[in-house]
Amino acid sequence: MITKVNSNRIRRFLSRTALVFLAFYAMIIIALALLETRLVYPGAYVTTVPLDKAMSTVPIEYTTSDGNRLKGRLLKRKACSNYLLFMHGNFSKARRLDDLAERLSSVFDATVLLAEYRGYEDDITPTEIGLVHDCEAARDYLCTKFGIQKADIILYGRSLGGGCAVALAANGGAKALVLERTYDELVGIASRQYPWIPVRLIMQNRFDSVEKINDYDGPIVIIHGTADKLIPIECSRRLFDAADSNQKKLIEVSGLGHNGSLPLRHMQEIIDTVNRFNSHSQ
Repeated sequence: MITKVNSNRIRRFLSRTALVFLAFYAMIIIALALLETRLVYPGAYVTTVPLDKAMSTVPIEYTTSDGNRLKGRLLKRKACSNYLLFMHGNFSKARRLDDLAERLSSVFDATVLLAEYRGYEDDITPTEIGLVHDCEAARDYLCTKFGIQKADIILYGRSLGGGCAVALAANGGAKALVLERTYDELVGIASRQYPWIPVRLIMQNRFDSVEKINDYDGPIVIIHGTADKLIPIECSRRLFDAADSNQKKLIEVSGLGHNGSLPLRHMQEIIDTVNRFNSHSQ
């Protein structure tokens, strides 16, 4: 009799413990779902110190298809052979990328537009579809300002911006698609960071580049560091394998991490590859 009573107590204890655990687990899932915007776009919530130096880029404004006014940065190059739209990573902001714009302009012989995203310089909430609209508006600005077509523009996406670049290339084409240290699908990165959470069921900002890249068949250059801990190089390898284009190249940079400076020789390798691909297609 005593054994039966003890057994019932143990079962009740285990049942209560399981219920408490499930309730706590559900609270964690709900909290992560509510905090998704801050987790996916932490750079939008970081306040940066104003710059006090002269800038080589100039501010420009463009209106998105959903009516938002955004401010990008433009570096115009006289008699250039290329136009390049750069989409930055999470902890960058367009107005802090003058040095990069100068490098890109010089190496690519390009007029460079640094796109900015909603939420990064205003109070608009960033979303996947919103960021794509933002970059589309920046591309439209280049087309209108310089009388060029979407397919005349080099789309260059770094990290977070890689998902936007792929989305634009899949819908409008590009002179070339350059992807630096980016992901195959953002939901996959989140799943690896939170393996005990059903991320694929609850995540809204998925940025499924591995699926969208099949809708673009132009030149593709993907570059990634072997020491990248935030976005493993396997993501770029999978993205490269998924691309149907017969003009594609994967550049693996030994020892380069996610935030390290890309050596100039590798940036030169990118444009040399782009030029070779475009010369073959003419």
